[in-house]
Amino acid sequence: MTIEIQLIKPPTCRSAARVLGAAFVNDPVAVASYPGFTPDRLVEALTVDFLAELEVCIRRGYPIQVDNNGTVLAAAIIYPPGCYPLPRVDGWMIQLKSLIGNGFYDIRNWLRWLKEVEKYHPKEAHFYLEYLGVDPHHQGMSIGTTLLQHLTGRADVEGVGCYLENASPRNLPFYQRAGFTILDQKEIIGIPTWFMWRPPPIG
Repeated sequence: MTIEIQLIKPPTCRSAARVLGAAFVNDPVAVASYPGFTPDRLVEALTVDFLAELEVCIRRGYPIQVDNNGTVLAAAIIYPPGCYPLPRVDGWMIQLKSLIGNGFYDIRNWLRWLKEVEKYHPKEAHFYLEYLGVDPHHQGMSIGTTLLQHLTGRADVEGVGCYLENASPRNLPFYQRAGFTILDQKEIIGIPTWFMWRPPPIG
């Protein structure tokens, strides 16, 4: 397998969104945001959401994907220092596109989770890893690790930290192996959420 890390651009945006949708189908926040959705329907709903997120990130952030001969295997939505939080209008557009694309569902759990996690966002310069997902058929092949190493390597070059929120306990060791530590843990909408930080290099 030949893999390459690339910037996500409009031609592959939808493929990257679908990979993220499939990767997050069992995520506790996703399940709570779409109660009663079947797995297939949830993947479709999440694809709509991630497409809206990626369209913003392409303009304002650093979205990257792992490509294997034209097939997207993994994707990440990342914001470099100074690019997050987003302007309010971008947040509104993401929410509106979700509501229009998925039908006018009950958005309150998602909004409550977003509002709460924003309170813990660090103030110092950092790369914000908002989402990282690997296609389920290619998990366990170190593809996510390769993508994460790309991010942390860039952060080290720029001398800044990395930050993320994680609501999946099974992902804690994955991020800890990359140097992330747990800053805090809170229960939000009934879901344990970990706030994780990777410090900048010393010196």
